[in-house]
Amino acid sequence: MSVKKTVRNALVVAAAATILSSTAAAQSLRINDGASVAISTSPGFTYAVNGTASVLNVTTDGYVMCANIGSTLLTPSSLLAQHERWAMPIANDIRNIVYTGSSLTVNQGVAGFSPETSLGCQIRGPEGEIASPFSGFGDHLFRDSWEDAVQLAHLVNWVPVDRFSWSQPDWTLVPNDSCNWNMDPDAPEVAEDSVCAAVAGVRPVSTASTNDARYGDRAPTMWTATTTSNFIYLARIDARFGPQSGAPNSYFPVVSSHRPDDDQASSVVVGIRDSYDANYLAPNGTYCLLRQLPAVLNDNVCAGPEVFYSESLTARQNNPKGFLEEKVTLDAGFNPAKSMYVAVVRQKLSGGSTPSACQPNSAIATILDPGVARNENGDEFIGDDVVFGFRGTDSFEWMGCNP
Repeated sequence: MSVKKTVRNALVVAAAATILSSTAAAQSLRINDGASVAISTSPGFTYAVNGTASVLNVTTDGYVMCANIGSTLLTPSSLLAQHERWAMPIANDIRNIVYTGSSLTVNQGVAGFSPETSLGCQIRGPEGEIASPFSGFGDHLFRDSWEDAVQLAHLVNWVPVDRFSWSQPDWTLVPNDSCNWNMDPDAPEVAEDSVCAAVAGVRPVSTASTNDARYGDRAPTMWTATTTSNFIYLARIDARFGPQSGAPNSYFPVVSSHRPDDDQASSVVVGIRDSYDANYLAPNGTYCLLRQLPAVLNDNVCAGPEVFYSESLTARQNNPKGFLEEKVTLDAGFNPAKSMYVAVVRQKLSGGSTPSACQPNSAIATILDPGVARNENGDEFIGDDVVFGFRGTDSFEWMGCNP
């Protein structure tokens, strides 16, 4: 194709079916006001239009997890982000696409921020690295310029105590509640007084830990287990609307049997989505929400006494890949904050192949309503919005993996 091509106003392209594709080198993708991620040289991207509907299919070197969150009017233009071996949710509400030959932008603003839509995305690099742990809607321009290259620090919205070192981190010292803090001596880098949303890795407490066994120790990756038929992964979810008003770990459900979006009134919605290695895992399984950390992680984790909601992940028409699609709703007056664990028991693919060393099998992301993120400066620290799951003690190389 030519060096320069521009596609604008995806909704008003002629009714006849058309396809635009590219495999040119040195291309990048940018969605809304987020960080850029490299587009894979092959297969690159395709943009297909059929009538009023269109699909942008783009394969990236990194991980792009998107969802439609909130009540903004949706358009029939869809984004299907892909990564080698992986299955990722499709999302719509694309308002415009611009391709210059080296940069592909989605929902690019003419001046200032992008147009307000329901399309929210979390982006990570090929090794799960975070371009910036701070949202583009916060006031952290100069703080970014002073950040060091220690990626582990990007996972936690925390000012470490004096005895802590990211070069040899003691994760038992890291706060296990991402949205509610012991303010002395622990303190977040960003207070997130508007909206806080986070997903975190966690492990059962170690023998040297002083943490409560109900909540575990913080970890850089998800707690996982591999059984004969399934791969199981578990993460902690925290969300808060408005300034902190409670102690750490004080917002887990006690006796409620309802799922987290059953509230009568909701002012803020936080979506929960997963992605997975589709060469290793299948679009079938079960997920559940738990009020405390289970004692063991196995095939029966969604049948334990800690579970307060469970649901099948069986592939269906509107979710053929069997993605986790859950949400947390918050109301400033009645439900200002919530915490829970989410466990996914996903079947292994018959005849599938395991990924190479240091590569993940799964990921879970929290995605805040984009309108709230913008208008309220919500979720200002985004480094804790994605967590990956690996087999055993595996991890990305910057976390210490030795292939």
